[in-house]
Amino acid sequence: MSNDNLTDITLKQVRGYLRDHPTFLDENPDILETMIVHHKTDGAVSLIERQLSVLRDRNKEIGDQLDLLVETAQNNELMFEKTRQLVINLLEAPDLPALVETLYESLGVDFGIESFSLTLFANEKKLKKMMAKVTSFEDAKTQVPALIDLDRSICGPRQDSEVDFLFGESHQPIKSVAAVTIRKETTFGILSLGNSDPEFYSSDMGTLFLDYVADVLGRLLSQHFGSKKLVVLRALFRSFLLITCLTGHRVRGSYSRFFRSWFTLFSRTFSL
Repeated sequence: MSNDNLTDITLKQVRGYLRDHPTFLDENPDILETMIVHHKTDGAVSLIERQLSVLRDRNKEIGDQLDLLVETAQNNELMFEKTRQLVINLLEAPDLPALVETLYESLGVDFGIESFSLTLFANEKKLKKMMAKVTSFEDAKTQVPALIDLDRSICGPRQDSEVDFLFGESHQPIKSVAAVTIRKETTFGILSLGNSDPEFYSSDMGTLFLDYVADVLGRLLSQHFGSKKLVVLRALFRSFLLITCLTGHRVRGSYSRFFRSWFTLFSRTFSL
């Protein structure tokens, strides 16, 4: 049977169905919205036809916007679930190296980030070996001064010297960067994400989840950096109170020397 015959049969079936079901279009207005029905007006475009055309275009535009909103909501839901799991895993990390390893694994596997780096401001000799880059705050302020005082994430292309500092000289070609400063009362470091696409991280993109992860890291790093020092602080403070109670005001010279020694030890202990 030819295609023409198939078409004729199909048209006959449609015509017959509509004839037998005269209320079909009233009961299915969504089909009517997509149909093009011309009105004979001696060569002029009827007002009704023009209105239907405008409404049809507007309906399509609203449908496209709704599809975009649904897609965005689904992406945000997936991003939220990944971020929630990352936070849980970070909270369970027993020490700083494990925390960094957990962060790197999530960024690479769960989020599929092309390039990433955590730069911590500390004395490398006083920290356990870990995957994060460790440097001094003074060095970072010299190399990436524009990133030190950020109060929010920054996205876009960066200078080659900044990229080298954040990701190391052996990194893959990085043309766009998303970076956020990690802080809580003090600045602990910079979390950086990189991509070879110059437009992948742009200044107009949302950074809600990146800022959230940075806030969580700031609170966790304050605990990991301060937990051992808090024990030392308590011991020093107890010894200070003990000596004060024993000596009172009887040995002012010895008290003064002890205070200076205690303050020196305190300063050295709490300097990263």
